[in-house]
Amino acid sequence: MPDSIEIPLFAIRHKQIGGTELAIYNLIRGLAASTGGVRIIYDRDEHLAPEFREWLARHPDVKRMAGFRLPGPKNVRFFQEALFEWSRRNSHWVLYPNYFIPPRRPFSRHLNAVVLHDIQYKVLPAYHSASRKAWLDFYLPGMFRRADAVVLISQSEKRYVEEFFGSKNAERCDVVYNAIDWDRFDRPVGTAPSSDIAELLSRPYLLSVCHQFPHKNLQTLLLAFEHLIFLHPDLYLYMVGVDSASNRKFVATRLSNAARDRVRLLGFLSDQDLGSLYREAQLFVLPSLYEGFGMPAVEALGLGTPIVVSGTTALPEVTLGLGNYVDSPEDVEAWVSQIDAQLSINARPTSETIQALRTAYSPATVAQSLLSALDKRQ
Repeated sequence: MPDSIEIPLFAIRHKQIGGTELAIYNLIRGLAASTGGVRIIYDRDEHLAPEFREWLARHPDVKRMAGFRLPGPKNVRFFQEALFEWSRRNSHWVLYPNYFIPPRRPFSRHLNAVVLHDIQYKVLPAYHSASRKAWLDFYLPGMFRRADAVVLISQSEKRYVEEFFGSKNAERCDVVYNAIDWDRFDRPVGTAPSSDIAELLSRPYLLSVCHQFPHKNLQTLLLAFEHLIFLHPDLYLYMVGVDSASNRKFVATRLSNAARDRVRLLGFLSDQDLGSLYREAQLFVLPSLYEGFGMPAVEALGLGTPIVVSGTTALPEVTLGLGNYVDSPEDVEAWVSQIDAQLSINARPTSETIQALRTAYSPATVAQSLLSALDKRQ
């Protein structure tokens, strides 16, 4: 079993890369509890989430190094990761957290692993530019050959790798699910939500949490909500995460006044505020066309909230079949029917369901799974 692992965080820019950011933070927490040999490398504090920086301050045992600072947009991380790789002088495992693994120095025997979160561009090519598709088609086959270990975040992704890149490359991959740090949603004892959050909690609402990328299919949910307010006239819709200009315009121009008045685009929230919204929601809803994992759906279930999500890609798998699924995610009527039915039933996940999810995706469980996968590939 590896006793030390290094993780360069140059690919992490707070609020810019969706669930990948939280997944890697949660994994680091698990590794810190599982092995004393975890070290992170990053260029500047402000690229990391404030909550994660606070956690680091409480865990001085996590080794860290700041360096390789370069100006420029987030894609400068390719150069930073290459500089880091060529500076290495030890044989520890390095885990590159977002699909790119730099070329090794000649004759290097360093052990390198890489996380490939999804190959959505193959399944939904219309959502990706021609240049991005060309780059990934050029780059990924070589990545499969060069990496000592390739980590995928669901069996669904492994099936896609086999379909698009062949069984030989799929055999080089291990599935290690995303870790979820349930403790981060807890509010400190003796503290209460702000008045703004308390007001949100006072209403019946649907909750959706995601970066509002086009494949999240949120406009289908908005159209469904337009119908749902006639069936549930007190219902609100809260959408958490970085919003998009197209969704703001859609709400402003395509919804009726009645629906528009009940939609809240809340942006980013603190972990504790998000935890409060998860726990009190009538339903969590995610109409995504594609998920390599889908952390918010699992988070909601693990905090006791029933979910209605797309029955596609990884979502049924990672929610352990415990959710309610819409198999045709672009069918507005299907969402209206399923959401209405679940609101009427009002069945919350059982304590056994909650415990099963929390155990399966705890940072310690996932860290051990990763270490076992690396040990197998060493």
